[in-house]
Order: sequence, then C-alpha cells, then structure tokens
Amino acid sequence: MEMRQIECFLACLEHRSFTAAARSLNLVQSAVSTSVAKLERELGTRLFDRTPRTLELTEAGRAMIEPARAMLRARREIVDAIDAAQGQVRGEVVIGNLMNVHTLDLATVIGEMHRRYPSITLQMRQSTSGVAGNIAGLRDGSLDIALVAGMFDDLSGITLHPIHWETLVLCTAVAHPLAGRRFRATDLDNVRFIDLPPGWGIRAIADSLFPQRRPVIEVADQIFALELAANDFGVTLLPRSVAERAPDIAYSEAAEPIPWKLAIAYHADRTPSNAARTVIDALRRRA
Repeated sequence: MEMRQIECFLACLEHRSFTAAARSLNLVQSAVSTSVAKLERELGTRLFDRTPRTLELTEAGRAMIEPARAMLRARREIVDAIDAAQGQVRGEVVIGNLMNVHTLDLATVIGEMHRRYPSITLQMRQSTSGVAGNIAGLRDGSLDIALVAGMFDDLSGITLHPIHWETLVLCTAVAHPLAGRRFRATDLDNVRFIDLPPGWGIRAIADSLFPQRRPVIEVADQIFALELAANDFGVTLLPRSVAERAPDIAYSEAAEPIPWKLAIAYHADRTPSNAARTVIDALRRRA
C-alpha cells in the first residue's frame, strides 16, 4: 500500500470523480483510476462503485476514510518534526475560508506568507454551508485550520483563537419603521427577513433569536442582502463593519447587543503542523 494510493482514494472521496480527483492532484485521469484499482486489488474489495455520473462509496470505502486520513496525518507529522528540527517551515496547509469576511485582509496575509515562506503550500476551501461546513471539515480531518464566526465562546472539540469581535446590526431601508432605533426580538415578529443560507453563523443566530421573523429569501452574498434591504425588500442581520460600507441603508443595534466573533480554529485533538502554526500566527498578527 503506497501513500499515492491513499491520496488518490481521498481525492476521489472528495470529488467523486476520477477526472476531478486527477485534476486536484495534477495527475492524468488514468493514473488515479489505476492507483485506486490497484489499492482495491491489494485490499481484496471495492472501495467505490463506478456509475455513469459519480463514484459511490461502498461500505468498505466508508470504513477506509478515517484510517486513510490518519495515514496522511502521520506522514505530515513525521515530515513536520524533521523540518522543525532543521528550522524549516514547509508543507501543505488546508484552510477553510468563509465567503463573506470583510474584517480580515486574507489576500494580503496569503501574499505575505507566499513571499516569506515559499515552501508552504496553501489550499483554500469554501464550504457552501459556511461555518457548519468548516467545523465539519475540522472534525473529519479534511481541513487543517478554518475561519469560524458566530456568537460562540466555545465549540466542542475545537480550539479557537479569536481574531476579531464586533456586533451584528439590523439593516433596513432608510424609511423602514425599524430604521435607526434599537430593536428587540419581538420587533421582528412577522417582519420580512432576508436570510443567509443554513449552516452560516448569522443564520444560526437569526434562527435562535428571531424565530418569528418571516423569511422571504435566502442569499449567499452579504452585499446583495444589503442591496435588497436598501430597496425595502426586507430587513437583514449583518456585522456592523459590513453595514457601515453601505451608504443607502439604515442600521441599528439590538437592545441587547448581539456579539459577532471571528476566530481561527483547529481540531483540539490534533496538534497543528509547523506550517499550520505559522499560518495561524500570521492571521492573528494581521487581525
């Protein structure tokens, strides 16, 4: 059993296609399919059922996931220990990003990292399920570190390093009855509400604090949500730093301010690699 076979298996698990997996590994499609087939022969069982549209995990394939990830982690830990002993910083770091983060200049951080540590490879991923997707990625080992945001002070099994704190505000059209005044949860009962998708931190807060609101649309873009609010399509809940960028809306604080915390996170039971720690430190310094 070779590490390349394990890498190919996990790439197929993520992309559910030999072609897409090969693209992610910078290999030709035949090399990936051959590697997986060889692994299956060695194990004496199919790991994937091949269908015309996708690769479907078999029961044996599902049982293979965690041991395969553990093998790659062990290899990274060996290389990392040797690099640290030699004073080197290198390796791959898989980062879970968030789609709407305006308080952290992530592009500048990545650019500085590339210039200072050219041997670190950063792989950026964005989950359509937002914070929930990043937390799931940390727990299943597909992410090394991730940005998470919400009201939390603690997440089970996750180590958090806070890097920013602000409040959420209610964004409305200038002429809306709730514009510019402190509001309570009951003020939003049956009020037209512009929601963010399920799994996103702000959506979880809205579901918790304003259960009687009247959702009229879900959007995955905070700027578009502001544009809808400015046109009086509904109201929306966003970080104050985002609301302050929009000249055509009014925004107001809750009677009891709603905290919004941004943190860099990793799995509490997995020590970050030397490269991952370097990225974490760079993000904390920039914030």
